[in-house]
Amino acid sequence: MMTQTIWERWAAQRVWPLIILLAIAMPAWGLDRPPWEKLVTKVGPDAEVPGWYINLGITGARAMITKEEPTNLLVMFVFKDTPAFGKVEKGDKIIGANGRPFVTPHKFGYGMGKFGYEGPMMDFGNALEESQGNRGGKLVLDLLRGDQKLKADVQLTTKYGSFSETYPFNCKKTDLILKETYAYLIKEQKPDGTWNGRPHINAFAALALLGSGDKTYLPAVKKAMEAMARSTSGKIQYGGLPCWQYGLYGIALGEYYLVTREPWVLPELEKINQWLALAQHPQTAAPERVHIAGGFGHGPHNPEGGNGYGAFNVVTAQAMMAWALMERCGLAVDRRRFEAAHEFIAKGTNKIGYVWYADGVGGPGYADMGRTGASALAHTLDPLGSEAYKAFGKLNAECIGNHPDTFIDTHGCPLLGMVWTALGAATDPPSLRKLLDQNRWAFSLSQCPDGTFYYQPNRDNNPQDYTAAPRLSATAATALILTLKQKQLQMTGAKPVVCKANI
Repeated sequence: MMTQTIWERWAAQRVWPLIILLAIAMPAWGLDRPPWEKLVTKVGPDAEVPGWYINLGITGARAMITKEEPTNLLVMFVFKDTPAFGKVEKGDKIIGANGRPFVTPHKFGYGMGKFGYEGPMMDFGNALEESQGNRGGKLVLDLLRGDQKLKADVQLTTKYGSFSETYPFNCKKTDLILKETYAYLIKEQKPDGTWNGRPHINAFAALALLGSGDKTYLPAVKKAMEAMARSTSGKIQYGGLPCWQYGLYGIALGEYYLVTREPWVLPELEKINQWLALAQHPQTAAPERVHIAGGFGHGPHNPEGGNGYGAFNVVTAQAMMAWALMERCGLAVDRRRFEAAHEFIAKGTNKIGYVWYADGVGGPGYADMGRTGASALAHTLDPLGSEAYKAFGKLNAECIGNHPDTFIDTHGCPLLGMVWTALGAATDPPSLRKLLDQNRWAFSLSQCPDGTFYYQPNRDNNPQDYTAAPRLSATAATALILTLKQKQLQMTGAKPVVCKANI
């Protein structure tokens, strides 16, 4: 029997009205005027900004790109007391930097041939890197102010310099960024141990601090892990998006145990283990094995219906990562369920190793790589995995390295996708190098004058991370990605650990 595509499954589940509403709410046309001017946040310094615009690095300026002038950056806001303040004004069009005009247009839309940010964003990011490196901080901008052509000399701090050729490894800029982002995460942690109501922010912030290898951060990390444990249980409740939370918190607690060996963690992990087993959706493509689960959805499988999208791959891969780390902790995981999750992902993976949305292959090409990176990690972390599993994970990682242009174009939550893309690529060092070489400009463009990082608008995202925490979310994700240099976590390249059975 031929496997259904995701489109056929959506039609069968009658969720097209929801898909249409999401398409309206989250347009995929790139960085044109709507909806960016209509989205605002009430959180932090960005509450001053009257829209969700592109951050232009540590200059302090924000801009947008229009379809009418796709080679220009239209300035929409400048923060006071930043390098660009008094040099660049709202309404200016930035048409070049450091003597090089922007000639490559931004590509609008979403899909093959449109991914990647060659054009004014990449050009500006590369100019930032250049100016901070070998130009003494001097950034010269070519502007159009009305009909007048101007030059603006913007003096940037030189304390960061530029990324090394091997960043994040052996890189002074990375070291300084991590020092500042770790301090920011410590400062922003709430008394209850969390950072935000969004689980990936809590997990990524805690994992970044844990992955630093700095023991002075362990009390803050423990407080975060205790908060995660309090918010999970072995009891299934329907509604909401709990599969994201349980997968992410299972990953975080697993890594924490493997670093600290604190015995209180194991019972909490076992609750998540049992919850995930109950939450898995049945395999629809193998009726004779309906008692064995397959993928995961936003929420646990509900026999009475109401599962929304049904099962899909990124949440399934996160559950596999959590299970793999639990096995490394010495807990017993139902291997039938783990292998069925693999089968679900494998049905949605094409020949080049790209993981599509769900268990129907969407075609021979590729799109955003978050799912593919999560799969690479899940298969690489599995301590009982066969050579076939290792080869599967390597194929995923190589797919990222061969197609590094969608790094910040991830569907839904780009920050979550960026983390899994980078960490998944890191399971194959040559692929990580290709990804980071292609995208060093993106880190420079998203850095703010205060050293934090900013959640940039992209082609196909959910704006909730922007409205909820535009700097906290991006700073936690960036810190975790750059923490690869420390190799302190199983997912960031630490020496593999498998504990004796703790049953």
